[in-house]
Amino acid sequence: MATRSLSAALLLSFAATAVEPQAPSPPEPGAPGHWSLATGETVSPGRDAIGFGFGWPGVRFDYLHGLSDRSDVGFQLDLLYGFENTDTTKFGFAFGVPLRLVAYRKDKLLLGLHIDPGVRVYTDSNSTEFFIRFPVGGIIGIQATPEVRIAAAFDLAMALQIPNTTYFELAPQFGFGVEYLVDKNLQIGLNARFGPEFTTISGSGSRFAFTTEVLIGYRL
Repeated sequence: MATRSLSAALLLSFAATAVEPQAPSPPEPGAPGHWSLATGETVSPGRDAIGFGFGWPGVRFDYLHGLSDRSDVGFQLDLLYGFENTDTTKFGFAFGVPLRLVAYRKDKLLLGLHIDPGVRVYTDSNSTEFFIRFPVGGIIGIQATPEVRIAAAFDLAMALQIPNTTYFELAPQFGFGVEYLVDKNLQIGLNARFGPEFTTISGSGSRFAFTTEVLIGYRL
């Protein structure tokens, strides 16, 4: 009798285990699995993403690699036709190494920080300018719907021009970003920044600088 009772107990235990529902896989970090190019959310740990931007002051290519659930790093290549984001036309190219960090994330809100050291070179028949750049900034991102993220941002662009007349450039800019997640790996968006640009050249005053670009991103 004891043997039969033990066998019955084992059968009941096995049946309960077999029908027990499996726990769902944990979601990717971020709200809800959404990664971004322009609204602050980083690429998932160990994942890669590429992006293309088209607009002013040029066209760009981005590569990003997720370091953790709160940070990613990459490189950015630009083909420029607007001089230092102003309405002055001049051919140039740029290379940068963006580092992004999510400083705070809760529910549908996050605070992101970034630094984008790099260089820009402009040239024409009259002169060549070389800028060492170290922009920094912060961004507040909101997951408006499962597919849409919006953001408000403040950037401070800083650069040093050295080969000709040496001067320092400072450009505080405000702006926004919006992105639509077509599927979990493909997104489209808009990025914009506006603000004054100052230099240490005597009597130069300030110029209006702006960035407006359409973005396409794909997570590999």
